[in-house]
Amino acid sequence: MSITLRPIRDSDREAVTGLLMQLAAHEADLSSTRASGLSTAQALLEADSTQTRAHGGAQFVAELAGACIGYLALRLGRTGPYVHDDLRDHVLIENIVVDAGQRGTGIGQMLLAQAERFARECGCRALQLGALTGNDVALRAYRRAGFEPVSYEMLKRLD
Repeated sequence: MSITLRPIRDSDREAVTGLLMQLAAHEADLSSTRASGLSTAQALLEADSTQTRAHGGAQFVAELAGACIGYLALRLGRTGPYVHDDLRDHVLIENIVVDAGQRGTGIGQMLLAQAERFARECGCRALQLGALTGNDVALRAYRRAGFEPVSYEMLKRLD
């Protein structure tokens, strides 16, 4: 069977929420700052939908045999003047996740390629994403797709 990448549909919301639950649980295992559970997954999907509508983005699913096995949310962004002019307008990957049972099969790379196509179609010369420290599998996948680290985001908890 072949995998289809397509825009999200309303009928995909439940399946995508399930994928985002997997993502939230995985990230909660990596960082004590991350929330998980159904309400978090629902809030992620709502935030993605809001951001993509407000900032010229898109949401895609990877489908196999009628099942959503991957999800990608991205939006247009603009970096400040500290970045070269040709890289300021970019596409930001808000969320990307592949079903746990399908990881390592190339679906993540397909979703990243879709993000790159979207960026090129929008006239952007840069694609950005964030990843949690310790998410070594994802970091290796992003590097395979041509991403390179450019900054670190840091957090200090205040009591």
